Amino acid sequence: MGEMKDSDGTLQKGERAALVSACVTGFLALGKCVGGLLTGSMVLISDGVHSAIDVLPVTASWLGLKVSRRKPDERFPYGYFKAESVASLFISLFIIIAAFELVMEGYSRLFEMSEVSQPLVAASVSFVSAVTSALLARYQRRVGEDVGSQSLITNARDTYMDVFVSLLVVAAIILAHYDVPYVEGLAIISISFFILKIGLESIKDSVFALMDISPSKEVEDRVVRTISGVAGVEGFADLKLRRSGPFLLGEVTVKVRKQLDVERAHQISARLEEELRKDVKALEDIVVHIEPCDVHEVRLVVPLKNDDGMASVPAEKFGRARYFALVSVNRDRRRVEECTIVANPERERETRAGLHVVRTLVQEKVDALITNDIGEIAFHALRDHLVSIYLMEGKRLDDVLDNFMDGRLEMVLEPTKVERD
Repeated sequence: MGEMKDSDGTLQKGERAALVSACVTGFLALGKCVGGLLTGSMVLISDGVHSAIDVLPVTASWLGLKVSRRKPDERFPYGYFKAESVASLFISLFIIIAAFELVMEGYSRLFEMSEVSQPLVAASVSFVSAVTSALLARYQRRVGEDVGSQSLITNARDTYMDVFVSLLVVAAIILAHYDVPYVEGLAIISISFFILKIGLESIKDSVFALMDISPSKEVEDRVVRTISGVAGVEGFADLKLRRSGPFLLGEVTVKVRKQLDVERAHQISARLEEELRKDVKALEDIVVHIEPCDVHEVRLVVPLKNDDGMASVPAEKFGRARYFALVSVNRDRRRVEECTIVANPERERETRAGLHVVRTLVQEKVDALITNDIGEIAFHALRDHLVSIYLMEGKRLDDVLDNFMDGRLEMVLEPTKVERD
């Protein structure tokens, strides 16, 4: 079976971190058990056994991430991402089991005193284990947050508890050496309740992930902002996001102008997916449904020969026009909401006046241009910014606007041949 495409190495990075964690945890467990046997410290041996148990969930995390990289197939068409969440669930169960084991161990230590032949050596082994666990937990959490791995983050929580347990062992060894009663047992029982709390929280997170819980409000808001900022998107609905292992999957219905052809609508969809993946790193896939819609208020630009309000005469040329009318019209009410006439700042430019005008118009966020003359460069620049182009019809500005609102203007699908800008 092949592996899931992982172009940025996200799953490989998580898998490598899980394998490193398993090896380090196994080494610490072996060191504590050997140290406990050599010094006669039962509490150090118990901590070593506890660390050995920790190797199992870390290994489960590694296997979960490895399985997540498998390609979708007929039985699992959406991939194997949830294998990581299943592994995380088992990790949580191991944490709870470890908590109960510590409770029993702590209870037994209430009624007996440990006799350690070399307390300094035993305490040193446990202290080194605490420092190593702290570094390992920091590494697990950093990589887990970076790749979005729930099981690695869960492992980091458990490893942080190992730090406290190891420090507790240090204190217990020293106090036991001075015959202080009950301290060792009570401390272990207290720590076990913290571990139990983490295990229950991790089970909740794992179950929610397997039930396709939506991501955080922060992630949802980021997705909404990105969708709203893509040119050509007039609105959207039915946004659904769900977590699947370390990744996010989603779908959304995007509304575009109904006059757009299939190719332009596909370009908007592709650009939306590209922007979402750039802004939301954990997003693995999003299905974009395109839905045509009527745009009731449209911002137009009309080239003019003079500035005489609605009686202004349309200009034949686009890039060399003296003035431009920036008009907001409401098609439903057949009403001009706003009209501003401005001078063309690029009229005297020697070359490519049309292209420079386009850049100005794009900043004005116009939806459509009405003209009889549009060169190839300006035409494609406008199309790239999803500005529709219509052929002029009317002897005055108000006639042109009436024809547009009545739907009588023909859309320009290629550069005109009258004259280049």
